[in-house]
Amino acid sequence: MPTLKCDVASCIHNAERCCCKGEILVEGSNAKESDDTFCASFVEREDDSFSNMYETPDYYSDVECEATDCMYNIECECHAEQIGICGGRNCNCSEDTACATFKCR
Repeated sequence: MPTLKCDVASCIHNAERCCCKGEILVEGSNAKESDDTFCASFVEREDDSFSNMYETPDYYSDVECEATDCMYNIECECHAEQIGICGGRNCNCSEDTACATFKCR
C-alpha cells in the first residue's frame, strides 16, 4: 500500500496532510502530465463542517488510478512507493487537484 501525502487542505477527507478516506480514485484516463489528473475522491470542506472525528489520519491508502499512461499504474492501481496529491487550500472541486506523482510512460 503506497504512502499518500495530500496537500489539499480544503478536502473534507484531509487531516494532517493525510487522507482519512482509506482509498482514493485518481482520474485522468488521457493524462500526459500531472495537471491532466485529479483526485475524484475530493469533497470540499464547508466552512462549518468538520472532518470525520471517528477516522484516524493514515499515511497509507489504496489508490485506484485511471491514468493508464502513468508508469506507476498497474491494472488500474497505483504502485508508486509514495504518492502526492496537490492542490492547496483554495480547491473547490476535484479538477483543482492533481496527482503530483504522475509520470507518463
